[in-house]
Amino acid sequence: FDTVNHDLLMNFIKQRVTDPWLLHLIRRFLTSWVMNGELFRKTTKGTPQGGNLSPLLANIYLNELDKLLTQRGHRFVRYADDCNIYARSKRAGERVLRNVTIFLEIKLKLTINCHKTTVGSPLRLKFLGFTLGVDRNGAYARPHKVVKQRIKQ
Repeated sequence: FDTVNHDLLMNFIKQRVTDPWLLHLIRRFLTSWVMNGELFRKTTKGTPQGGNLSPLLANIYLNELDKLLTQRGHRFVRYADDCNIYARSKRAGERVLRNVTIFLEIKLKLTINCHKTTVGSPLRLKFLGFTLGVDRNGAYARPHKVVKQRIKQ
């Protein structure tokens, strides 16, 4: 939520909300001061960490990504700023990743974490602490091995 563009977000909200007082309150929330060590600084982008409103605002902002993926016929799962997009092959996945990265960086002005972003099998990748397993009854969610090790420790 650190690089959400305030003006873009407010434009997305204004498409549904017409109450000027509510729009003013949301803008004030976005530009509230945050503590950086022992100093306070004014925010110019992003949503406040830990704020009750931040997850809702992030979902409003990333709804544009949801629309794009739906229009292109992709299957995907998104929870806040974590997203899995399912493609038929690694090559198709890499193409989708390039296109989505361009969309997020140029249209939504977001910064992509390249260390967390990857193309791979849903049977091996972790999403919200889980990975998929498959047996003769179909697919099922199971805790990822890294999460299980952390719990054991």
